[in-house]
Amino acid sequence: MSEPRHATISAEEHAAILARLAEMEAAQALLAERNVALEKAQAKLEDKLQKSEKKREKAEHERAQFEKLYSLVLFELERLKRQLFGQKAEKADPAQVQLAFEPVLDAMDRARNGEEGALGEAESMLAELRERAKEMTRRRGREKKGPTPHGRRDLSLEDLPVETIVIEPPERMLEGGEALVRIGEEVSEHVDRRPASLIRVRVVRPKYKETRDDQSDAAPIVIAEMPERPIPRGMAGPGLLAHVLMQKFGDHIPLHRQEKIFKREGLPLPRSTLAGWVETSTRLLKPIVEAMLEDAKATARWICIDATGALVQAKDKCRRGHFWVLVAERDHVLYRYTKTGAGKEPKDLLAGYSGYVIADASSVYHELYRESPGITEVGCWAHGRRKFFEALPSDRDRALAGIGFIGLLYDAHRRATDPETGIVDASKRKALAAPVLAELDAWIGREKPLTREDAPIRKAMQYLDNHRVPMRRFLEDGNLRLDNNLAELELRREVIGRKNWLFCGSDDGAHWNTIAVSLIASCELHGIEPWAYLRDVLTLLPTWPSRRVLELSPKLWNQTREKDDTRKRLRDLTLLGRDEHPERA
Repeated sequence: MSEPRHATISAEEHAAILARLAEMEAAQALLAERNVALEKAQAKLEDKLQKSEKKREKAEHERAQFEKLYSLVLFELERLKRQLFGQKAEKADPAQVQLAFEPVLDAMDRARNGEEGALGEAESMLAELRERAKEMTRRRGREKKGPTPHGRRDLSLEDLPVETIVIEPPERMLEGGEALVRIGEEVSEHVDRRPASLIRVRVVRPKYKETRDDQSDAAPIVIAEMPERPIPRGMAGPGLLAHVLMQKFGDHIPLHRQEKIFKREGLPLPRSTLAGWVETSTRLLKPIVEAMLEDAKATARWICIDATGALVQAKDKCRRGHFWVLVAERDHVLYRYTKTGAGKEPKDLLAGYSGYVIADASSVYHELYRESPGITEVGCWAHGRRKFFEALPSDRDRALAGIGFIGLLYDAHRRATDPETGIVDASKRKALAAPVLAELDAWIGREKPLTREDAPIRKAMQYLDNHRVPMRRFLEDGNLRLDNNLAELELRREVIGRKNWLFCGSDDGAHWNTIAVSLIASCELHGIEPWAYLRDVLTLLPTWPSRRVLELSPKLWNQTREKDDTRKRLRDLTLLGRDEHPERA
């Protein structure tokens, strides 16, 4: 065999190969350096991109927050302008509601795709609303406000005492004036004012002794018993006590102002004395209010409830308490004071009650509904309408449409209510209102996704969605109201009073307030003149049987006052002639 042949490489070729390898290694190293530089550049770009993305997200978030803040400021500005310069009532022009509501109804008509009988009797109501609103719009352009009538008012007010002044002509006073023959007279009237009728009552009780032939000193002495007064041995009679209570809690005149008024009328009374009278009078009246509350819990089918804050004087600074009002159907108006506004307060106030409770959607009532199985929550459509009214500045068309739907519910309620008796035909109201509610749900389902989450109109729609069940409870029972307006209106007594007395002097003073205001408000609920009622009740209470105290409540007062026993008691206990202070219904 032949030996293998080995290739030989010259020195020059070997050197060239080594140089080539060195170049390749240098190129590879340069490429690696460039890759590292590219990776660093890419990392920097990615970092810049992330920072830019974060800045963009932050800018978008800030923009959204500024938009939200702008909407909130605009909303608060419009509300403040309305509170300062506009009307307080939440009224919307029917013509404007019609302009926004008509396209909504037309769109829903088209969306039904020809379904027959979908609205039933409510379709005629919708058509009637359209025509009525159009006619109202046409009349607004034609009608002009008539001139305001001028002239003297009729002063034939039978309740006012009459003082007759005869002015004789000067000729009648001269010599020979008696020869003038009276042939008629001219009569003119005006209303004037005299000082308040404060009088000092002097009670005289004659003492008698039986006369005997033996002139014995043992003969008995006969004298009438002193009638009991609300404040034993006190200087104030029931009429004056009733006047102080009415001035303070009915007319909202604080005691320091009453002190000045009494002094001006010639009766200097220190404020401490007036406060003592208020304390004693309300302590006497308290059992009546307690009996009214128990009667409300036992007999009322529904109760409206609401609350407002009140300042109470304290050492360092005023504390915040709460006034609550309960309106038990058309029987009682009851006020209560609590130191806090926590959820346990309404639960304690209504402990033992079973029935419907009409209230707003405040979270303070959650504990009441959760832990009181006998109580059923009823929502308030007036609060729902208020949400749409507040959304008017930011989304006028949708807000007016929502107001229009709620207006249809109230229209259904009016059509189902007998104007003479006030009794509601529950089946008719349900037949008219249920289709409107179905249309309202469909409208909210279509429009809500098109609104911003923080928009007032979205919150208005969400309010109706969140409280769908309680706000439809009025369909179950014809006795139920659609709203909580009765409680809100009665609560204004405390709100208006708060502007005058600013704060309660103590927790006890706040409790005195609720006792007096409960009776005054209940009197007005039943058409009873509150001063005469308080005067007569304060006269009767010292000797009235405690088991019959409910008979003295405004709900039963008209019947109680007509009883022979009550008339006799008033006649025997009254130290002032009834002719001088006639009773008023």
